[in-house]
Amino acid sequence: MSNRKSREQTSSPVSRALRETISERGLTAYAAAKQAGVSVDAVQRFLNQQRGLNLTTVDKLADALGLTLCESDSPAGPA
Repeated sequence: MSNRKSREQTSSPVSRALRETISERGLTAYAAAKQAGVSVDAVQRFLNQQRGLNLTTVDKLADALGLTLCESDSPAGPA
């Protein structure tokens, strides 16, 4: 099994959703990174499955792409 394939099989649903959305929209790593205000290198390596992303970068990319990572069942704010 190739190294790339093994990485694809172990990537998280969040990683897959980000990669799929960027691909479906025809965005380059540069365009996605600039929209999100994150490092172009980080996004390029992520899309090439050479590295993961930290939570802050994931959140910025998801926000720029209009994706919701998760929803809470409880209301926001103090109880």
